Amino acid sequence: MTAQPDPVLLTNKDPRFYPTLGPYLARHEVHKALGGVPWDEDTKTWIVLKTASGELRGFCAVNQSANRSRRTMLESLYTLPGHDGATDQLIRTAIQHFGHDRDLHAIVRHTIAPHHEKAGFHTVKTTVNMATLVRRAAIRN
Repeated sequence: MTAQPDPVLLTNKDPRFYPTLGPYLARHEVHKALGGVPWDEDTKTWIVLKTASGELRGFCAVNQSANRSRRTMLESLYTLPGHDGATDQLIRTAIQHFGHDRDLHAIVRHTIAPHHEKAGFHTVKTTVNMATLVRRAAIRN
């Protein structure tokens, strides 16, 4: 088995951003899977997973916008079909880089909520299609 490359963190200012994620930001199947549009915002850091041969496995964004009730949101989590394990790896990477000083919040489809719960998120609200989850910050000493 070939080792997978480490996740890469990108912002929309990185020259690799649009060539990597641009083809997915307007795809109908991505919007349907997410339950909405994965907006490109200056307050987001994107976590990108690729295969050893450079093919995209999945991505998500961490939005640290002060405009959203000062919440840090884990959002736009999408994995391409056939890339089992990418969802868990994206969530773990988001926690590793952003889950220490602020709580992480997510609103996701019910089908991927168990992946968040496995990583320490707790469901605080549900609707017909979505779950709202929070993972408390693991404050660094």
